[in-house]
Amino acid sequence: MPDYALYLLNEDGTNSFLLKESLKDDQKEIEIPIPSKEFTREYIQKGGVFYHFNEWNSHFIRYQLDDNKHMVAVDSIQFKDGYLENYLWKGDTDTLLLFIVEKKTTARARMYMVDTKEFKLIRDEALPFPASVADFNLLSIGLVDFVDDKLWMAYCYSKVLTIDDYTTSDTMYYATLDFSSFDIVNLQKDTRSSYPGGINTVQSYSFRDDQGDFYFMSCPGVALGNNLSKPTAIFRKKAGSQQVDTSYMLDVSERILNHAYGFWYVGGQKAIIRSEQRDLYTDFSNHHSVFQFEYYLVDLATKKLEKINIPLDKGTRKENVLVQDGYVYFGIDSDGKKHEVWRYTPANGKTDKVFSASKSVNYILRLDFLK
Repeated sequence: MPDYALYLLNEDGTNSFLLKESLKDDQKEIEIPIPSKEFTREYIQKGGVFYHFNEWNSHFIRYQLDDNKHMVAVDSIQFKDGYLENYLWKGDTDTLLLFIVEKKTTARARMYMVDTKEFKLIRDEALPFPASVADFNLLSIGLVDFVDDKLWMAYCYSKVLTIDDYTTSDTMYYATLDFSSFDIVNLQKDTRSSYPGGINTVQSYSFRDDQGDFYFMSCPGVALGNNLSKPTAIFRKKAGSQQVDTSYMLDVSERILNHAYGFWYVGGQKAIIRSEQRDLYTDFSNHHSVFQFEYYLVDLATKKLEKINIPLDKGTRKENVLVQDGYVYFGIDSDGKKHEVWRYTPANGKTDKVFSASKSVNYILRLDFLK
């Protein structure tokens, strides 16, 4: 099994994995085509095993790479009709928690608990949240955390404005559930921003730092919450607490005058964010295709931001940041049909290009470590 996988969207509309022993130009690589309706970039990967919720038939499927380097479905579990919004590994175990919002109502949600070793469903629970708040009737499960047999969840409500526009309410909700009974034991409301987190099979929005504090980012920008009056911001839930720390908020939009999407931990109280540039795109229709995205190193303690010297990127939401061994690797799609992996050293700010993919690629959508 190679160590790394780049998930690619190619110019002809096909998807493929590019498997590499290391993220360098001179290393052997294998490309694996992916059938478009069977597997998407919205997957969960652990130890080289891939899990995917197929929204066409509501099956949760386990995939592996066979000896011929093909992606093969080896098992599946039937779920109810829905959209997978978030997942969480329950501690250091093979137990996977999946949070799915029903398709028909887009307002009711369920948790499925799967034993991935035996690959069987071991629990199915309805989440005890209201179907709507006022006329905001679209529920989003943006963040999940598990501490001391308590399930903590951040969610919000949106509504459709026109056939091609929607917005999110001004309130974020943080609920703590007793994991045994699924009763809500604490509910906290926060109006400092909107749209906490997002679909984490597409992009990361939270992490736990070296001290065990849980940090997360809100995403009210045009690509997610579409409540532009609210700032993109970083929040904290301290170790051992089920309450968000109301004394801490890092207002990202105030510092860079833009919204951001994506949040990855580097270590040592430092994180990476990926920000749009409002003056470079017209509206959501060309948001994904404009070379506009910048990356910043964020100091969570001092609240300072430092722009990273790499080319402007395209693609609205990507899981293209990998932190490993003191380096940060970025899958960048830049002007001139360049699709490259860049390496950044937070200790000294140095950046260098380590790999170039074929020009027939359109996007590097994901960058995964497979071990």
